[in-house]
This record gives sequence, structure tokens and C-alpha cells, in this order.
Amino acid sequence: MGIFDFFKKGGSQSGSKPSTSSYQQQTQQVQPTSPSKPTSSYDNGLKMRKEEAVEQLNLRKETLALTMRKKNMNNVFARVAVAMDDSGSMESLYEKGTVQSVLERLLPVALKFDDNGELDMWLFANKFKRLPSITEEDFFDYVNREVMHRASWGGTNYSPVINDIVRKYAKEEPSDIPTFVLFITDGENFDRNEAERAIREASRYNIFFQFIGLGNEDFRFLKELDEMEGRFIDNANFFEIRSINRISDDQLYDLLLTEYPIWEKEAKRVGLLR
Repeated sequence: MGIFDFFKKGGSQSGSKPSTSSYQQQTQQVQPTSPSKPTSSYDNGLKMRKEEAVEQLNLRKETLALTMRKKNMNNVFARVAVAMDDSGSMESLYEKGTVQSVLERLLPVALKFDDNGELDMWLFANKFKRLPSITEEDFFDYVNREVMHRASWGGTNYSPVINDIVRKYAKEEPSDIPTFVLFITDGENFDRNEAERAIREASRYNIFFQFIGLGNEDFRFLKELDEMEGRFIDNANFFEIRSINRISDDQLYDLLLTEYPIWEKEAKRVGLLR
């Protein structure tokens, strides 16, 4: 399923799946960068002062709470993660503040679902990186501080980051608390077969993937997820949005939370959740 896409992927990147890769070759775990007195954040691409960004975050927390009440989502607990595409075609979205705006709109989900109030963060292109988590205390200017000097602007493979998310939450830090992954990309992947295997493997664990596609890409692979066979449980959903800036917060949260409660109920039925 796809994610926030604004533009078709351009150029002629060769995005074949990284060869041979050991886990060490595929990933980097990075340490937080010391803040350097950021001066601005973004909302719908517009620069905001920190005080304005904090005020907007508080309003979004209220909007999310209202959406959850409408959906009867009471006592929901989950670890929340974002896997954010940093392939070459996404570069302009980082530079003009769109990705920062997206992260600020997603953070309330982690603040509401996760008792630690942390939004775990991955970047992915051909390979992937684990980044420092985003919190209410340090979300401001996160992309400039933690992402821009680490982004690869490469091709697009889904399987390495999916496998690492499973590695973290099912192997390194197993928990009875489920994991809700917000997977954001702007185009097709080069590793269809490997990605299918990764999603099938992930279906054995209490991890749900919400894929979000932005832009004009076809997203053929993600649109076919509902028909993917061989999974223990349907563990993924997809929706696409041409421009994240053109939908309201309540519309976004409604989309994000449409399938997760259904998965949670089924996961309890089959024994993945208590």
C-alpha cells in the first residue's frame, strides 16, 4: 500500500536490490544530533516558529482524540513507527518542509498510542537507517537536524526496512504491545518479490503496516496487497493521497485509523494479541 506522494519518481535510478547484504551492510543505527537552536518548522510548507508548531501539535492531539472517539477506539496501546522514503524523487519534499510537516501530523498518533510518547523513525531507499525517535520535546526542526545530512536519495526497496522493523519489534524488543507502522513512499519499489516475502514474514507478528502513497504513481504493488496470499493474517493496508497539504487533519486521521482497528480485532482472534 502506498504513502504520501506528491510527485512521480523522476530520473533513471538503478534501483536493483542491494546485493548480498549482511545486516551491517544494509543498515546504520545513528545517534541523535545535538540541536543547534532551530529557528523554524513547517506546516503545509509554511515556516512556523516553535511556539506556533507546539500550538499546532496540541490542536492535532485534540483532533486525533475526537477521531478515536468516533471510531470507539478506547484504550488503544501500540508502539508507533514511521518508515519514510528518502529516495531521490523525495528530495524536494524534504527541502521544502513537506516531510517535516507530515511528521508533525503523525506525531500525535504516537503520543496517544505509545506510553513512551515516541515516534520511532526509519529512512529507506536502497538500504535503510534507523534514526533517533521523535518526541514532543524534540520534534521541532527534526528533519533539518536529524535527516538531511543522513538521507541517501537513492532508489526504492521496501524489503530491507520491513525486515529491520520486524527485527526490532519481534526479535530485539518483543512485546505483547502491538506495533503500528506508518510506511510513507512516493513510488514503486524495485524489489517486489523480496517485499512480498518480507510482508508474509511480518504477518506472523503483532505488527500492522499502514502504507501511504502520495502523488501520481501507479502503486501497483501496494494496491495488490489485499490480494496477497500466504500470510498468517492480513497485516497491511494502503491508501494514496495526491497531496498531503490538501487534506485536513481529521481526514488524515480518519484514513490512518480505518483499518488498524479491524486488524487488531482479527489479531486477537488468531492469538497474535491478547
